[in-house]
Amino acid sequence: MVASRPSNLDIPVRLSYVSGASQAKVNNGNDYSNVKTPDAANLEGGALREGEVPSLTSQDGLGLLFQYCVVGINYGLLPATIYPFLQQYLNATGSQVTTANTLVILPWSFKVFYGVLSDCVPIYGYRRKSWMLVGWVVCLAMLLVMATSPAGDPYYTVPSDRDVNPADYTPEIEARINTDAGNQAGKYVMYMFFAAFGYVLAVVCADSIVVDFAQREPIEQRGKTQSAIYTVRTVFVIIGQLLVGFCFNGEEYGGDFNFSLNFPELMSIVAVITAPILPITWYLVKEEKKPRIEFRQYMSEFWTLLQKRAVYQVVFYQFFQNVFSSISYTASSPVKSYMVGVTPINNTISEIFANVLFMAGIMVTSKWGLNWSWRKMILFTGIFVIIADSITTFLTIWDVFRSQWFWLGLPLAVKLPYGVGWMIGNFVIVELAGIGNEGAIYGLITMVGNLASPFAQALTLLIDQPLNLTTARIQADDNSIRTDLTYAVLIMYGMTIFSWAFLVFLPRQKAETQELLRTGGSSKIMGGITVAYVSFAMVWSLMTNIMAMFESTSCLLIAGGKGC
Repeated sequence: MVASRPSNLDIPVRLSYVSGASQAKVNNGNDYSNVKTPDAANLEGGALREGEVPSLTSQDGLGLLFQYCVVGINYGLLPATIYPFLQQYLNATGSQVTTANTLVILPWSFKVFYGVLSDCVPIYGYRRKSWMLVGWVVCLAMLLVMATSPAGDPYYTVPSDRDVNPADYTPEIEARINTDAGNQAGKYVMYMFFAAFGYVLAVVCADSIVVDFAQREPIEQRGKTQSAIYTVRTVFVIIGQLLVGFCFNGEEYGGDFNFSLNFPELMSIVAVITAPILPITWYLVKEEKKPRIEFRQYMSEFWTLLQKRAVYQVVFYQFFQNVFSSISYTASSPVKSYMVGVTPINNTISEIFANVLFMAGIMVTSKWGLNWSWRKMILFTGIFVIIADSITTFLTIWDVFRSQWFWLGLPLAVKLPYGVGWMIGNFVIVELAGIGNEGAIYGLITMVGNLASPFAQALTLLIDQPLNLTTARIQADDNSIRTDLTYAVLIMYGMTIFSWAFLVFLPRQKAETQELLRTGGSSKIMGGITVAYVSFAMVWSLMTNIMAMFESTSCLLIAGGKGC
């Protein structure tokens, strides 16, 4: 069931990597000679970069951790407000809600461009923290605008009217319904988009600093920095979800609490939490000034990196493994609603527990799994997920046992091994990282994982279309729909199993990755093919996201609809 299959944007992407290689050049202060792959053999303890072993409790370490605290709050909270505020409070149209869900994740599809900007264009000599400040100023400005914009009255000024069938509306009910409420949704959609643009820009720069930190770690403990920052981020994602879950569960939001905050009040809280990140970024984030890099030379080096086997092989794995492992089935939400009867508050609670276990998986990896085989652990966690998920799904579909907490609870168990597998997959980023291009390559690979999602969505709809998994059939709950649901779920598991075939393209561990960098060679043809399919995926993602915003095209299969 989809509830157990995390989205590609749930906390960053499953794989990231950076690679750098450069020929010697005369250092005139403006060239690209600093972009190179360090020789780990010449550095103490197998580190990949010169410098002291970093400490996250130092001044600059704390400055970095605070970035992920605030990113976590915003990333956990803003998307979570779409359903209770736009859908329930304002009664926005389906296209408006779809647009909101699309726009809050759209900036993640352009991380490579933010990375190039950060790598090449320092502001007052600072490549990272200056752009962090730009991102946070944009995000904070949008939060303040939302905090000072009156939300207006809800669509249902009397909450009990929500339960009345529109065909049974009396003139009195019609008179008190605020039909203009939905007109307010559009502006909030744009505010959330620009807020997301801001915090994604900030996190791309923070990711680049993480690469620098992690590459200074000895090989035996390399990965602890990544594990720590993602643990912190997950904690604050949970806090953001808790704020929405408990502050937006009043009657006006379709909940049953006798208290709630209004939207501007919640945005004020988030703005107050976010505002201190501005002085923290400037005073705590430590960075040496760098000259501006010539863009043409930078892109020439970038092209050289893409031709390296270590680079195009991992990109290939990241994209195609994510495409097939992200295929799901279209009826998960109706099954959850009509066969199981999951309530919104219980669903929110289960998502919070899921993130807690995901975080535990990251912590387990940090303590014991830094040197586990990446291939074996991703395979093991995948098998565990299928076994646990299939027990819940098939027993529910065939009405052997149906319960909210059985449906929500057992799949939570897979979050711990999923956190292990996801974190191990991320370790390859540091092994392939270069000096000077961290932002661009990190952004490229995390973006590649995000770009796989629209293809997986389109394939899911295409596969399930002949099965006709309609809500009406699920409500009927007869043997025919149970059989078709079983076929859909088995296909989903089959696609996940097929995705494991791409594990051969993922290096086994750190030493193997470094060896591939040194001896793997390069190919202009493979580099060109990589650029071609990544560019196509980027255009496809942008096109499908834009099409999903408009009613006339949102029904198309490629836009996530069920066919026009």
